[in-house]
Amino acid sequence: MTHRTEDQRSTGRSSAARCFVALVSALLLASPATSQEPLSVTGEFVLPSTGWGVANAIIELQDGGFAALGYIDRGDSSGTDALLVRFDAAGDTLWTRTYGGDREEFGWDVVEAANGGFFIVGYVEAPSEGREDVLVLRVAEDGEPVWQRTFGESGRDRAWSATASGSGGIAIAAESENVELGERDAYVLLLSGDGELVWDARVDTPGDQRVYSITRSADGAFVVTGTSGADPNATRDAYVVKVGPDGEVEWERSFGDPSPDDVGHGVVALEGGDVLVSGYGATRSGGGTDIYLIRLAPNGDLRWWQHDGTPANDRVMMSAPTDDGYVSIGFSWTSADTDIAVWESDADGDVRVHTEFPRPGSDRGVMLLVAGSGQYVVAGTVGRTRSRPGDFAVLTLER
Repeated sequence: MTHRTEDQRSTGRSSAARCFVALVSALLLASPATSQEPLSVTGEFVLPSTGWGVANAIIELQDGGFAALGYIDRGDSSGTDALLVRFDAAGDTLWTRTYGGDREEFGWDVVEAANGGFFIVGYVEAPSEGREDVLVLRVAEDGEPVWQRTFGESGRDRAWSATASGSGGIAIAAESENVELGERDAYVLLLSGDGELVWDARVDTPGDQRVYSITRSADGAFVVTGTSGADPNATRDAYVVKVGPDGEVEWERSFGDPSPDDVGHGVVALEGGDVLVSGYGATRSGGGTDIYLIRLAPNGDLRWWQHDGTPANDRVMMSAPTDDGYVSIGFSWTSADTDIAVWESDADGDVRVHTEFPRPGSDRGVMLLVAGSGQYVVAGTVGRTRSRPGDFAVLTLER
């Protein structure tokens, strides 16, 4: 990614022009199991911050450009704000926009609207102490806000992921805190293009559920993945729920053994109605946590469950289909620092190439897409140390 211009209406700050970090030469650790050329970083966009800065989502747009969403703390009175960055098809920065006021706003996912512009999803600190509400923004093609909606009850309500509904709106994966029980419940919100609530599908499974990712499957239903436990302090299982187009829960599945923790962190729809769940855990582990790739049939039946990892801790956050398999993004670590890592798998989920990108500080890959050009574009955070949080980052990877 290269940086050319910034819409000064977005933040009123001129410092973003200094935020581009030019092409770097990255040290790579590639699995010796293949003779394929290793991946390398061919471009990156980094936006420094005094507090947390994370890119949580990256999408390719209808015009061939890209949009990245996350949040940033510039150290001013506004605190943490949602952040949207728009790139053109060449990877050049068109504009950056922040969204927030005197409360804390966190951006977690972005969806391109069918008629132009974007839906931004995350959560916002609520006026009452100890509360958070689901936050949904509709913004125009230039990033200007169009409308804002919040959804929440008496506890903490957070949205982590969204997907296009197929009818001009979005479906949102969220969780709601039950203050009396101290547990969280998973739910799905379906909104129209105008931000009106169409339905709210609650998952009434006993215990504590968290959901991190949602996708719209080939049959028009919505599949959500996360974790589930008997209570907030119990060990976790990877958790998958399918909700029909009308909001009815069709099935639920859990994967894991009673003792170790297992997490479903990403889900993507495949051709034919299958879905691929990606995550990590210790039920199937070669040491520490290993990455999981779980392929499910449209009715929730398990087709296969693959795992891979080193003696260290390895975590996958999200996967995407490729021409001959899948590519997954996450991070690995053997000590206090983490490195962005990419796993490339065949059609059966067997890992062929594992590449790490060591650099100073701790870095994490959160989401990845396979661009029309064949490049991998990664959203995440880089440069975290004990003395400072990480920075909002978008990386381009190529062979």
